[in-house]
Amino acid sequence: MAKNTDNARAYYGFDSGLWITRPGVAVPAYPLPDIHDVNGVFQDPGADFYELGWLSEDGPTQGRSRTVERFRAWQGNTIVKTAVTEDDHTFQIQALEDNWVVTELRYPDSVTTTVGDVTQTIVGPQGGEDVRSGVLDLVDGDVWKRIFIPQLVLDETGDTAHSAGELTFYDMTLLTKVHSMTVDAVEREVYFIENTNAPGRIISAS
Repeated sequence: MAKNTDNARAYYGFDSGLWITRPGVAVPAYPLPDIHDVNGVFQDPGADFYELGWLSEDGPTQGRSRTVERFRAWQGNTIVKTAVTEDDHTFQIQALEDNWVVTELRYPDSVTTTVGDVTQTIVGPQGGEDVRSGVLDLVDGDVWKRIFIPQLVLDETGDTAHSAGELTFYDMTLLTKVHSMTVDAVEREVYFIENTNAPGRIISAS
């Protein structure tokens, strides 16, 4: 495949964003709608999803951590086999908005009530897994990518600094969980599914 600068991407368009479901909601039906319809109008991922809102200028970071076990033979200390023993996929974000979607994700099992214009959130020990579904939308001009994450959990949270002259942000790392689902009439084990209209992702017939 020849070099093509049109395939270089800078995903930060206005319609980019991170969406999650609430805990206890079943994994939404797949496939999801495209990010944009035929007229270029944005389409949200579905009624079960809520957007976290503005994210920091660093944008989301998609990570992968793999542990590969190497099995060696006596002769020449030669590697004769490898096995992947750990394979973790993560999405790290810094949310800028202090809204209920961010708070509920950041504090699993918290209890929130609103009386009048005052909202109270009680944060206590987490009793179990807080499993949700998520969607990460990435937009670069007319090119888009929608990443559907059937199951995710909050893995890590960073410190929240309340500093003069600085925006407060809420640093979170989300860990994907493998989920069994039917895709294209085949039962598969899925971490996430990417859909995109990027021309460079099309595999040409040989």
